[in-house]
Amino acid sequence: MTKASGDGFDFPAFKRAFVTQDVAAWAGFFAEHGEWFEYRHANPPASPSVIAGRERIAQKLDRVKASNVRLEIEDELVGPGRAAFRVWVHLQGGKRILEQVFIYFDQGRITRQIDVEAWD
Repeated sequence: MTKASGDGFDFPAFKRAFVTQDVAAWAGFFAEHGEWFEYRHANPPASPSVIAGRERIAQKLDRVKASNVRLEIEDELVGPGRAAFRVWVHLQGGKRILEQVFIYFDQGRITRQIDVEAWD
């Protein structure tokens, strides 16, 4: 399934905004008070990085775009109210970050995103 029925979340459009790093469109998928949690080597489960609010999330997305990385989404699974997918972040110099991402949405907007990352 590529579009969750009944909740208005357009995963194909989200994926396009994500991989092309169209910050305005990408940020527009987040609810006004959406949250983004990141678990990685510097932010273990006891202390995740948390970004709250669409404006702050948009600032984070601006930094992602400015870092000149290439993003790739694969193995997406989309259902009512949530989706899961794998992200490859291709860094300069050939290193990569692997992310498992879970998003929860309501009325077409992401209310919570959770990333679990592994770094080269």
